[in-house]
Amino acid sequence: MSRIDVFKSWVRAGLDDARERLDGIGPFGMVDRIKRELDNQGGVVPERAITLAVAHIPGTRVASVTARRGHVHVHATYEGVDEPLEFHLEPFGCRFAPRGAKEIVFRVTPLEAATHPKARVVVGAVAASVAHGLWGIVLGRPEGDISGAIVDRDGPDSFRVDLRTVPTVRAAVKRQAAALVVDVLELRRIDPMDGELRLRLKLPAVVGR
Repeated sequence: MSRIDVFKSWVRAGLDDARERLDGIGPFGMVDRIKRELDNQGGVVPERAITLAVAHIPGTRVASVTARRGHVHVHATYEGVDEPLEFHLEPFGCRFAPRGAKEIVFRVTPLEAATHPKARVVVGAVAASVAHGLWGIVLGRPEGDISGAIVDRDGPDSFRVDLRTVPTVRAAVKRQAAALVVDVLELRRIDPMDGELRLRLKLPAVVGR
């Protein structure tokens, strides 16, 4: 039975019946929390959590992040870097595949900000915040520096991040139960608004069949 089939069986079954399936996979409480995640159909990442993630990047002097009207605005200054980093990140796409990539794409404005020496690491920190909002049930609350994801250019004005390369995700998926959650809970889109990122989950392929 595949991991997705196991997950489907948990969702279909009553919690009492599901309890006996947990041996060697994960704690009973995780199933209850996953089921609540299904009910909520998404998660929220407050802009203060993203600000903390950006501020904990080594060498950061000042960092401010706001989420408004479809984009994330970042302003930060760094030791040894004369120019501050100031740009808008617009969530541009989510590319998730079962047992494959878990990618998000951000479009950068203005274009020249993409060449700033700290641009990639900041995008990685923002992506890590998204990962914790999406898979927080197994990653836990972010602490300290959570940057370090591999960030690639996706055209002249965009960055692509595979969330599997976020260090806290890499560490978590060594556990079978965490790997299951990361594989099954997919992100459909990211909506920045009113001081937070609202994460919309893609769940129809998991439940209701």
